[in-house]
Amino acid sequence: MKRFLDFWLRWRAVMVTLLTFLVLWIMKTFFTMNFGFYNPIPKIMEDFSMTDIYYQIGKKEPEPNHYITIVDMTDLVRRGDIAHALEMVMACEPAVVGVDMVFQGERTDSAGNEAIKRVAATYDNIVWSVEATNPTPDGDHTYARRSFFIEETGATEGACNMQASQYSRMKRKLVKAWSLNGKLIPSIICSVVNMYAGEEVQKVEDTDLAINFVPTKFTVIPWREVEANADLLADRIVLFGAMHEDSDMHNTPLGKIAGLELLAYGVQTLINGNEVKEVSFYKLLFYSFLIVLVTYVLRSRRKGWIDRRRNPLSRLLLGFPVVNSFISFIWVALLMGGAYFIFSTRDVSFNLGYALAGIAFLSTAESSYNIIRDYLKDKVNEKDNS
Repeated sequence: MKRFLDFWLRWRAVMVTLLTFLVLWIMKTFFTMNFGFYNPIPKIMEDFSMTDIYYQIGKKEPEPNHYITIVDMTDLVRRGDIAHALEMVMACEPAVVGVDMVFQGERTDSAGNEAIKRVAATYDNIVWSVEATNPTPDGDHTYARRSFFIEETGATEGACNMQASQYSRMKRKLVKAWSLNGKLIPSIICSVVNMYAGEEVQKVEDTDLAINFVPTKFTVIPWREVEANADLLADRIVLFGAMHEDSDMHNTPLGKIAGLELLAYGVQTLINGNEVKEVSFYKLLFYSFLIVLVTYVLRSRRKGWIDRRRNPLSRLLLGFPVVNSFISFIWVALLMGGAYFIFSTRDVSFNLGYALAGIAFLSTAESSYNIIRDYLKDKVNEKDNS
């Protein structure tokens, strides 16, 4: 018992930090338990990301994008009109066009059916949307909702649907490929980028793309103004779809945006090669442990320095709660600034959530440490006296 007490006293800072993470684990376990009724805390914890804060810290005027143009066709319904708008777009000689809609099944409007099929057969630099549906437990899909003319024309496809787990959450990622009956279908953003590059620069892989939402001003042109702005479509990537459809609006770190603009950010991320990289869980845990440990050591050193002051007034002022809060605020601001610097220069998202939560529970952990220490001392004294 005495050896353990000596160890406990010698490694005080490490023990307090370990207790801090034990408290965090207990709190996390408790708040993420399913109590059988609506519990918003697990949902909030699952949907939280420090990248959202980093985007707000570095908020600036959007930079214009010079190779992606969005053509808005929200008010078009009939296939013949949509085909006409697409022909206007193709007359401007874009590098590639991504169509964010599916023309499933032939309708009674035979002229409209023929018109849209003619566009698909005429132009080979259009990527048409397909939706993989009927998911299986192993991540595969058994049915594809695709345009009626695909098999006949051999047109290029790209999956456009969102992950089911992302429908009601903050959108930060897009899928690079979907599995359909055991075969991978590239997403529309990957198909568009590969067609734009003229080669397969994006491999077909079943992984997510962590979108970089660096504020960007994409050129948006209503379909009626396409001919008047032909220079803004020529040799560019054109994304064709609805910009003002309520059912296709998504929450992102930059606010609510249209699904078409979300695709534009995905394409831009792939082309720029600046996908957001997340620190692995074990590395994150290690670095968070070090941050909390250093915080506790600095806090203890400061407390010892104050206690050694001879002037009672200076001890009172330096130990005043307002001063402690101000110093804690500066320390947290430095940590946030460092994490933001890494994010802005390396596109690496370091989640400070664990470290900041650990710092918040340091006092609780220290109190727990003192209780255990006093208990061990009592046991040692009892043994010595017996």
